[in-house]
Amino acid sequence: MLNVVPPFLTIDLDKITTIFIVAGMYIRKAKKNSGNYKRTAYRLVENYRTPEGPRQRTILTLKNFDLPQSEWKLLSDTIEAKLKDQLLVLQDEKIEALADHYVSLIEEKRASEQRNVKILQKDDNPEYETVSLSSIVNKTIRTIGCEYIGLSVYKELGLDRLFSKLGFNERQCNLAALSIIGRLVNPGSENATREWALHRTGLDELLDTDFSNLSNNALYRIADVIYDNKEAIEDHLQEKERSIFQLPERVILYDLTNVHLEGRAVDNPKAQFGVSKQKRTDCKLITLGLIIDEYGFPKQSLVMEGNQSEPSSLIKMIALLENKSIEDLENCKHAKKNKTVVVDAGITTKDNLKMLTNYGYDYLCVARTKPLSEKDIKVGKLKKIRETKRNTVEVQLFKKESENILFCRSFLKGEKERQMLDKLKSRLEEELTGVRNSLEKKGGTKKYDKVVERIGRIKERNSSIARYCTIYVNKDENTNKATGINWEFTDPDKMNFNFSGSYCLKTSRQDLDETELWNLYTTLTLVESAFRSLKSELAFRPVFHRKEYRADSHLFIAVLAYHLLNVVRVRLWDKKIHISWDRLRRAMSTHCVVTTKMKTKKRKTILLKQASEAEYIHKHFYSALGLSSNPLKRKISKI
Repeated sequence: MLNVVPPFLTIDLDKITTIFIVAGMYIRKAKKNSGNYKRTAYRLVENYRTPEGPRQRTILTLKNFDLPQSEWKLLSDTIEAKLKDQLLVLQDEKIEALADHYVSLIEEKRASEQRNVKILQKDDNPEYETVSLSSIVNKTIRTIGCEYIGLSVYKELGLDRLFSKLGFNERQCNLAALSIIGRLVNPGSENATREWALHRTGLDELLDTDFSNLSNNALYRIADVIYDNKEAIEDHLQEKERSIFQLPERVILYDLTNVHLEGRAVDNPKAQFGVSKQKRTDCKLITLGLIIDEYGFPKQSLVMEGNQSEPSSLIKMIALLENKSIEDLENCKHAKKNKTVVVDAGITTKDNLKMLTNYGYDYLCVARTKPLSEKDIKVGKLKKIRETKRNTVEVQLFKKESENILFCRSFLKGEKERQMLDKLKSRLEEELTGVRNSLEKKGGTKKYDKVVERIGRIKERNSSIARYCTIYVNKDENTNKATGINWEFTDPDKMNFNFSGSYCLKTSRQDLDETELWNLYTTLTLVESAFRSLKSELAFRPVFHRKEYRADSHLFIAVLAYHLLNVVRVRLWDKKIHISWDRLRRAMSTHCVVTTKMKTKKRKTILLKQASEAEYIHKHFYSALGLSSNPLKRKISKI
């Protein structure tokens, strides 16, 4: 009996893409004019029937779409198959990954429609569905912890209501919140904030908005609008923080810092070469002046030229405090303000101290030069005002007619300065030894004038220690050559005193004792802490903007973010929690909002969006800040 083998069709499995597709979707290319700029838009379009005949509707606008046109049909067919839960066999990996991305966006768009969304309350009756366990997936996981903290403080300070009052529309209000909270949570440039908003944060869920269509220039434009209202915003924050924290505002801290700009910055007249605190001598700088109260809350900020002299900036600070122009300040003289200005040594020239007094302010500052000698200090009269395992601080108060002087000596600072002294002496002697050895070498510098010139340059390089060193150069009158070099350190008592970890404070306050003066001076560390936060935790440098107003607005956004940061810091200090913002940000980064997708037995798709359950560390900080541990209500959508 003859066995008949049925015919089989040989198929190249690598070329199989789909088994069954209903081709109702396709990709349409459209050209659009935006002023003088022409661009191409790509849309995923769907055919559907109506009583009036066939129609088309746009399902999704495809962003950053660069797929070859030959693959458009395969992509649209794949998207449609996935949306209709049809079978796919050996799909192209690139096409399938792209289709998954667009399907996710379509589902999010459909789920965001109000009629499809249900807010789940705790007291709702249980609702049950039969779902396929294999279909359950978690997707679009976004951070929400620090965003929740930042937004809560943002609303507590009334910034949302302020921006509405200033005429911002709803979209601008959301972008302003994104710009400021984004700088707090994910420090970086405006472009980095946009990437963060699109791919990593759940802030849009907290704001109940959508940042998926955020344009490249949206954050630049909103920063400009915010900076245009700088005066109103700073006045509002000053009043709001004073009210919330009952701030006495009797102490004013003022200091400057600079930040370098990338590029040539030819369009920014404030960009100048100066003394960079980052040692970036190759870049132009701009300077930020900041006025802060005794609790670390910024009162006023001012962006100045990169080569701004510290002493000459003080008059600008007074004008900011008085909310007047420099020309109108003359009418404010001699009016007692009952406020003390605390500044560092770089600003406290004799003229500046006199100017502060004329405008009715008291002052406390570090003396630029020591007004006391080692003979004035009586060891038996030194008062110990601070003692820890690592450090001891001793002081002695000298009362003068016009101002008091507080001599301070820190053991820890003294140890540091003694090490510096040994290093400076060693470096100076090493260079002088090199000059002396050259007198005995063939080809070495031996002419007396050249040797003296070389020593002069050494003294200039080592001016801090060379003032205590006397250098002798022996000369042969017949040959006009140097024959020997010797040196000795003179006035060792004065040298050791100046490197003993001591410093002097000058103040016009006659009513404060030693401890009160020293504690008042230490508040100056709040300015230094603010600048450290701006530079490291809020990443306000470098500046990439070419234009002046863009660079200024970039710095102002960082200052606004620091307002939020300081509120969080003060709240935690009240609860005896001392933690840096960086550490807090890392701890809260694991609290996320998650979208869970699943298929029901009736082949419906359920999307459940909710915050992950807060862990112990999250609840610890939320509780300290007076916040609920559940920042979002659960939302369920059936599509």
